[in-house]
Amino acid sequence: MSQQSQTLDYFKAHADDWQRKAVDEAYSVVENRHQAVLETMKKFPAGSSLLDVGCGTGQLAIQVAKLGWVATGIDFAKEMIDICIDNNSQAKTNAKFECASIFDVKVDAQSLDVISAQGFIEYISLSQLDEFLAVVKTSLKLDGALALGSRNRLFNLHTLNDFTELETACGTIEKLVLEGRIIQSAKTQEEALSKLELLRYEYEQPSAHPITRVKVDTRYQFTPADLITRLSKHRLKASRIYPVHYHPLPMTMKPEEGCKNIHTHFAKYASDNWLSRHNLIPYCSSFVIEAKRI
Repeated sequence: MSQQSQTLDYFKAHADDWQRKAVDEAYSVVENRHQAVLETMKKFPAGSSLLDVGCGTGQLAIQVAKLGWVATGIDFAKEMIDICIDNNSQAKTNAKFECASIFDVKVDAQSLDVISAQGFIEYISLSQLDEFLAVVKTSLKLDGALALGSRNRLFNLHTLNDFTELETACGTIEKLVLEGRIIQSAKTQEEALSKLELLRYEYEQPSAHPITRVKVDTRYQFTPADLITRLSKHRLKASRIYPVHYHPLPMTMKPEEGCKNIHTHFAKYASDNWLSRHNLIPYCSSFVIEAKRI
C-alpha cells in the first residue's frame, strides 16, 4: 500500500482520536504547533489571510477566524472535514473548510499572508514536498510567511532507540551531531539560522521507518538545516525555528505512570514559556520552521 493510501486510511479511521488529541489532553502537540503558527501571525494585522494545509479537525483555522483573520482549512480526509464543520458551527466562526489536496485545489497567486502546514510533510514524497513549496512560493504575498511543521530528525540522537539505529545504518550520525551542536551552542536564533544555512544539508530519506502510534510505514523526518536548504530553492528564507514537544526524560521512562505527569508538565511548560528557545530543538520530537517569501 502506498504512503498516501496508508495516510488517508489512518486519518479516516482516527479522526475522532485526532479531535481528542487536539482539545482534551493536558499537553497537546497539536496545540504546541498552533502556538508557533500564532507567533508567526503576530507580524501581520487582523484581516490577513491564512491557509491551513492538512488542517485536521480545524482548531487552528477556527482560532484564527476568532482573531479576525480570513481563515481556510483543507484536508484530504472527509472525516476530518466533517469534524471541522461541526467544530466551526459550535464555535460560531466563519472559517472555511474544504475536503481537498493542496495539489489539486486552486490557490490564487500572491493571495495569502500565511500558510500553515502541520503534520503534513511527513506524509508526502520528497518530489511532492518540492511541488508543495513551489505552490507556497506562488501563493504567498511578498513578505508572506510559511509556518512549516516537521518531525525532528535531530531527536533521533536523543532517543537512543530504533530511530538512532536507523541513522547509524544511514551514516548520518556525524552530520546530525554537527547540526545539533550548532543549534545548541548558538547564542541567538539569527546565529543558529545563518550557520545552518551554510551547511547546505539535504539528508537522504530511508524508505521505511520504525512504527510509532501512527500506523504509516513511511513518515519522513527532517532537520532544520535540511528544510532551510529545501526552502531556499523556492525563495523562502527561514526566519525562526520553534521547538515543539520537549522531552526532558529518557524515552524508556516516559511510559511509567509517575513519569507521564513529569513529561506532560515539562512539555507544557516549554510550550508556554520557551517557544523561541532554539537550543531546546535537539531535545524536541518536532519543530516548526517559519520562512518568509523573498
